[in-house]
Amino acid sequence: MPTTITKSHISVAQNASGRHLNVPIYEISSQLDGPHVYIQSSIHGSEVQGNVVIYHLVRALKELTIHGKITLVPNCNPVGTNIKAGEYTLGRFDPVNGTNWNRGYYYDEESVIDFADTVTAQDSIEDIRRAFKAQTLSQIQQKQQQPWGLGLAQQLNLTLQSFACQADIVLDLHNGPVSSRHIYIPEYLAHQAAQFSMPHVILIPNHFAGALDEASFCPWWTLSEHLTTRFGRPYGFNIEAYTLEMGSQEIIDLLMRN
Repeated sequence: MPTTITKSHISVAQNASGRHLNVPIYEISSQLDGPHVYIQSSIHGSEVQGNVVIYHLVRALKELTIHGKITLVPNCNPVGTNIKAGEYTLGRFDPVNGTNWNRGYYYDEESVIDFADTVTAQDSIEDIRRAFKAQTLSQIQQKQQQPWGLGLAQQLNLTLQSFACQADIVLDLHNGPVSSRHIYIPEYLAHQAAQFSMPHVILIPNHFAGALDEASFCPWWTLSEHLTTRFGRPYGFNIEAYTLEMGSQEIIDLLMRN
């Protein structure tokens, strides 16, 4: 079947003149069964290289048959990008309160355990996946609607997370000021390290510190462990989340030279 690409925008903030700051959302699919992949770039507005990666992905994927669905969100933090100054890292933090743009995602361990306690031994993996995704999305939306207490960074994080929580594989693209190429991988996915051409791997425990990869895998990891303890058999939900650190900032090559 032909691959279709749809593009939409979401407004995440306004500038001083009242003009909306929009984030593009690309949805790519061939209407064939398969996993849903979510990829975002530049949550730290100073890290723009991931936008180039997504640019090339859009060009390449439109020529391929996609099994599943791919959601691409480049330049997901236009506020941070607009305060980037050269190779300085001003775009990493909310200028109002200094909050790291990548630390405001939602996770509530108690609600995960409460959900796990409602599961029965007869429930299928797919039914559990579907119900848990729906609950997570609902909780994120409720968090967004609370009348106070959300800064700009967390509002942005929750908007992006409402897309990411519906996916099966989440990739968050980053760069460092001066950095080697490396990847953050949850410990339960350590066997997947060989699938990435990254020279260095950092394994993450089941501990939430606010980042998107943790917000994506911690709920499923906790759910799996709790159900395994309850029913005495392993529960695997095939949810993956990674942070890819693609090297140093300020190095962009649109020609993709080897």
